[in-house]
Amino acid sequence: MDKVYVDAHCHLYDFEAKDIEEFLAKNIIIVSVAEDASTSARSLELRRTGRIYACVGIHPWEVEKIDKEAEISKILAYSKKADCIGEVGLDKKFVSHLFSKQKEIFEKMVEIAVSHNLPLNIHAAGAWREVLEVLDEWKAEIAIFHWYTGPLDVLDKIVSRGYFITVNPSIKIQQKMRKIVEHVPLDVILTESDGPYNYRGLLLKPDLVPSTIEAISKIKGVSAERVRETIYNNFKRVFK
Repeated sequence: MDKVYVDAHCHLYDFEAKDIEEFLAKNIIIVSVAEDASTSARSLELRRTGRIYACVGIHPWEVEKIDKEAEISKILAYSKKADCIGEVGLDKKFVSHLFSKQKEIFEKMVEIAVSHNLPLNIHAAGAWREVLEVLDEWKAEIAIFHWYTGPLDVLDKIVSRGYFITVNPSIKIQQKMRKIVEHVPLDVILTESDGPYNYRGLLLKPDLVPSTIEAISKIKGVSAERVRETIYNNFKRVFK
């Protein structure tokens, strides 16, 4: 069997069709996240059973731009066809002035996820603790904390609840990410790209997942193949 890689958080609709085919040809399973109703619909259009998993949701950066009731209604309808709710969450780092609106919509997204037994694909920049509190309130069972760079004590709580974190190619240049990987057990790690995104000159995209696995393997002191297999098994625990 060919080696299978996982990109658990990607804005796939922002890539050209030919690029998407190239990623799939490299045996990369991709979780396509969304930012609003429009990109949720596009995410669902890209969905391919067992290869591209579609998320729907409202990103915290978008909460001021939308018609809240109409947008939530669409996400609720789309959730019946989706594999995941995301990218959703809270952000106190970049848009802290929108926090109350963010929380109102995030709670609705969590409610939808819990009621449909769907995983949550979460953005929590600067609000890791607050996101965890909401998940606790709703007793959410399955969650992925995208690009986790928060406090280690919150990370320990995330692990204790059986949630997952993602690691992306920024591990090559972001010391904070390297410390997170040193601290966290391998069986809660998923790989991601968050592509297409330019992080300090590094263009993030799905086909950087294999080199991300190599970086994780060096930090953890285990083979890249063991890391790849563990991450794939972790993925199967999320998307059962």
